[in-house]
Amino acid sequence: MSNITIILLTKNEQDNLSQWAKWLPQLSRVNEIVVVDDGSTDDTKKILKSFESKNLTVKIFDRGLEGNFAAQRNFAVSHATNNWILFLDPDETPSPKIIDYLNNLELNNNYCYTIKRYLVYADHILYHGISATDNPIRLFNKNSGNFAGPIHEVWSTNNKIVKINFPIFHHSAPSLKIFLNKLNVYSTIRSQELFDQKIKVNLLDIFIYPKAKFIQYYFYHLGFIDGIAGLIICLSLAFYSFLVRSKLWKLYHV
Repeated sequence: MSNITIILLTKNEQDNLSQWAKWLPQLSRVNEIVVVDDGSTDDTKKILKSFESKNLTVKIFDRGLEGNFAAQRNFAVSHATNNWILFLDPDETPSPKIIDYLNNLELNNNYCYTIKRYLVYADHILYHGISATDNPIRLFNKNSGNFAGPIHEVWSTNNKIVKINFPIFHHSAPSLKIFLNKLNVYSTIRSQELFDQKIKVNLLDIFIYPKAKFIQYYFYHLGFIDGIAGLIICLSLAFYSFLVRSKLWKLYHV
């Protein structure tokens, strides 16, 4: 069966990566990790190198993010030895079911595979809201496409998409402070992307977009079922939408 390369973007991820040793050895087909590091100052690289063994190679490249996640991931893909790529983030944990599935999957070069992803907020798994539609392409042949989009990058391909329903858990929000800090960074990148595309913004946009985002996640995608944790995340994502439009307005009025 084909071996798999994990591609990974890092910056000061020692706390998240310290959890990888619990499950990484169980991915029997992964024999390579390609890491692109954006100037980590903690023990990120030390922890990554500790994963190396006779069955696993870890390659680490130093490269500044410069506001473009897709470029970083394409760089990582270009340095992968294997054709098959598993795209993970440092704060993600594959479930036992997805690990077993990946170990036994007969890979098809004509397919790309999406994997179900559930957001975890302060140890609460959210099954609705943003998680309801979070099925990104995470497993693919590197010759089938490329990453596109400076932020919230996606694998762009003409291959048939196969959906895997076994989940990855996304520990992106261990606390509200950390989650909001991430949204602040992402909103800056997203607003610049919209500005470069010459997308305009007005008073109505700044008011309507956040409200619509909240309604979409909290009501349409049933975020309310996830209780208070679901409410907090849906309000935070509405605030993210507000930040994007507000920062876009500022770019036009420097």
